[in-house]
Amino acid sequence: MRVISSVRATEVTSMHCGGTIESIYEPEDKGQLCDLMKALGDFHVLGGGTNTIFDDATITRPVIRLGKEFGVIEPIPGGLLAGAAVSMKRLVSHCTRQGLTGMEFMAGIPGTFGGALFMNAGTPEEGIMDIVSELEVADACGVRILRRDKIGYAYRCGGISPRTVIVSAKLMLTQSTKDAVRQAVKPYLNKKRAQPKGFSSGSIFRNPVETPAGRLIDRAGLKGFRVGGAKVSEIHANFIINDGNATTGDIVELIALIKGRIRERFGIELTEEVRIIGQ
Repeated sequence: MRVISSVRATEVTSMHCGGTIESIYEPEDKGQLCDLMKALGDFHVLGGGTNTIFDDATITRPVIRLGKEFGVIEPIPGGLLAGAAVSMKRLVSHCTRQGLTGMEFMAGIPGTFGGALFMNAGTPEEGIMDIVSELEVADACGVRILRRDKIGYAYRCGGISPRTVIVSAKLMLTQSTKDAVRQAVKPYLNKKRAQPKGFSSGSIFRNPVETPAGRLIDRAGLKGFRVGGAKVSEIHANFIINDGNATTGDIVELIALIKGRIRERFGIELTEEVRIIGQ
């Protein structure tokens, strides 16, 4: 197992801010992972870092990032088995090359498969958990299988405890053709390409039932509003962009300001989609 010390949070997150992570542990198999979880007790699981922002201080809380052995993609009857460390880009590309249809809506979504499962990433209409048949997870008691119908997942919530690590999952996919899947993927990729560029964590807030978060923030006149090096994107108001100088403190302050303004103007409480990890 590899242990990396004194890692700058800017190097492992898409928002490129935060302090120094004291230790990142990278187990290479399920046995190492279970032993590590027992030994550590408390920890944070890091995937691709696209939905995580670390505090500006030194992060003493141990961080687990799954090693390369958790990056498998294997065909199974009715779909695929994929490891949690597989990048979403690689997984969608694999499905396209193999002509497997069912997860085109995940095209352009960054991060790892495990991270996507944990937060049930996807579009407002469907999430990745909708096409999962079962999860393989690990905790301090060992490795076990969870059937999807036994998991209480919801919009932007995979229903998995923070003390449980997703190891792999089986996806329910249908055989089609490469060209058909490629054409079905295009609209999703085009939509992602139109999103704001720069250092960000994607959508900061979950969409309320009433109105998309970005529309509310725009109507509140907050596009372009800035706190230090963090600003609300002029292209999509549910994105906060780091101009390269933002601290996590800047981002937290801007999030609080946005939530307060939306509460005052519309009586709606926004909920963060991004996870901010303290010491």
